Amino acid sequence: MRRDGVLVPFAAFDGKRWSIDWPGPQLDPQIPINLASVPKGWWGPTRPLAEWQLWLPQGEPRTVRVTQPDWVPAHCVRQVVLRTNYQSDAPVPPLAEQPYPKDGLAISPPQKVERVERVPVGSAEAGELQGMVAEEFNRAERETALRFSHPVKESAREQVAVQLEAIYAFGDAPRAYYVEAARGYRTASGDQRDCAISFGTGWFARDEARKLRKLDMAVDILRCNRYGAAYMLPLGVLRVGDRTFWLVQYSGWDHERYVVAEIKKDRVDAPVIKGGGGC
Repeated sequence: MRRDGVLVPFAAFDGKRWSIDWPGPQLDPQIPINLASVPKGWWGPTRPLAEWQLWLPQGEPRTVRVTQPDWVPAHCVRQVVLRTNYQSDAPVPPLAEQPYPKDGLAISPPQKVERVERVPVGSAEAGELQGMVAEEFNRAERETALRFSHPVKESAREQVAVQLEAIYAFGDAPRAYYVEAARGYRTASGDQRDCAISFGTGWFARDEARKLRKLDMAVDILRCNRYGAAYMLPLGVLRVGDRTFWLVQYSGWDHERYVVAEIKKDRVDAPVIKGGGGC
């Protein structure tokens, strides 16, 4: 749910499998005249949905109703959306702001959505993660350096501390973490234009015995303006039987996408990766 009351459908679930049925951003999309005119195939396994349950970061869920289909700008393209009667408690920014702020997760029919915690990077819990994150960051950066030219030698870059920038967590035992971390370098030339940063994202888990393990880690080498980086906005968690799904947005300077991430014992799968607009 966007802050302006616009709902962007991005995935459907039939109890076993996820699907992507709602059309993605386009240059010139076709907009149905009313809810009844929305093609049946856009809904996936459900009937047309006029009423949704909205989960915000705090408080009880709200019921919102669709008023009409429409479109909104999504970076350099247009996204078909559903306008609703939702009114945010926060100031509504202009349409030109990208990525446009999202207030929460809308779901229909009603289903319990659980919230992802933000762990302070200066907390004791973050300190417990620091060592493993740094170790896996180094390992992933070496793999990236084998495929692409790195401006800093391995021996020099691994003397620079890895800085935790954001930590999200869900659950207790097991407890899943998503971490964003980085470290910056000045190359031998000392030229500001040669400034580089390694930006890493990773999934980790802590089991019942409080033992940590890596599920996934990747590191990209970027300029210091961070063009190309994508940051997570967690929208909520669904637990279906013994399966756990994080529903999140990733966004950067000129793009955004929606992802359903299934947390498994030894890895993270992404049954849904839906583009939300880009340039």
